[in-house]
Amino acid sequence: MTTAVIKSGQGIRSELSRALKDQSRRAGAEDPNVRGSDYRMVTVSAVNADGTVDADGIPSIRCMETYLLPTVGDVVYATQSSTGNWLAWGRGSTGAFALGSIVEKIKTGSTGRASTATIAADPHLTFAVVPGTYRIDACIFYDADAAVDLKLGWIAPASTTGTWWPGGSDSSNTTQAATTRWGAVTDIGTGTLPVAGIGAGTIVTCRPTGTAVVTTAGTLALAWAQQSGSLTATTVRQFSWLSLRRTA
Repeated sequence: MTTAVIKSGQGIRSELSRALKDQSRRAGAEDPNVRGSDYRMVTVSAVNADGTVDADGIPSIRCMETYLLPTVGDVVYATQSSTGNWLAWGRGSTGAFALGSIVEKIKTGSTGRASTATIAADPHLTFAVVPGTYRIDACIFYDADAAVDLKLGWIAPASTTGTWWPGGSDSSNTTQAATTRWGAVTDIGTGTLPVAGIGAGTIVTCRPTGTAVVTTAGTLALAWAQQSGSLTATTVRQFSWLSLRRTA
């Protein structure tokens, strides 16, 4: 009888010990202080010259390549390895145009406009932007009557500043072996410049590029029309594209 009681007590202690170990294991799996790794959202307080940032009292968090243009005040995803090293993966998305990001659009169909010299946004090459500085790059395939040409410009939020260049043939040209228009425009959203057409149905190209400094959220779009109104349509062709990169 005594032996049976002892064995029974040992069994209870064994079960209790096993339950306590399981409980400790579960608690450790949930506690970064035990498991030695962590994941959290942190706010950047300093950007260091060695490719690290400080955030929420954590020094020298190494920036991954996915974290572009780190800035004080960024809310970023950071993880810690079991050896204690920290990595900053990138900003948490706000649903807006993130600093350092590149967005691109390609025209999914051709657009023709006739009898108008008033520029309007291209239906495909349009972006919603937030305040910041943007690098603009575009490649426009088009055709226009030699007497009509293509007039380029931009739709931009109020108070947007910047400079751009149409990157195309001078409007006086009538052949593909033509002189490039080198003049630039020192505003975004107001000024326009024409590039040459050499005949309806004959496709030529231009490469608008520039910088836009946006101070108010809104729409930034390539805008265009005929340089002089004509019943013969000027057409911006499918597969033209516009790319924006936010740099500040």
